[in-house]
Amino acid sequence: MTKALSYFLVLPLVLLFSCSGHSVKEKINTVGDAAGQTAGEFFKGVGKGVDKILEVKITAPAFIAEKGLQLGKSTVTSANEGTDNVLNVYAIFTKAFSGKLTAKVFDLKNNEIGRAAVEITGKADDAQYITFEFDKHTNIDSDFKITIE
Repeated sequence: MTKALSYFLVLPLVLLFSCSGHSVKEKINTVGDAAGQTAGEFFKGVGKGVDKILEVKITAPAFIAEKGLQLGKSTVTSANEGTDNVLNVYAIFTKAFSGKLTAKVFDLKNNEIGRAAVEITGKADDAQYITFEFDKHTNIDSDFKITIE
């Protein structure tokens, strides 16, 4: 961020000390290009940080895999109320599966703070996102424990 700020501060100096119009334009383009690259890298890093924060770890009993369901990437998003109460899980079906899944959220003291259930159906070799929407009072933090049964 400091690098980008220094480019923006240098720009007025470049304009003041330039002699020809063509030279000014080239210098502005050079400074603008460098500042844009720095800002792009900054926002790219912010995006990675947000993804890392919102990705949660889920545990599931062994019988889930035995029934033909593997759990992939999971993320937490917000519903209309603004709390992080929606869990999205990528599910891979290794066998045909049809049934009810229940997700439970536990806080740092291992108190259950939310529960949501969904009915899903999938064919062997299919995959889909499963969305569990919890009560609006459930706010899922990245260090909370989540189980799917």
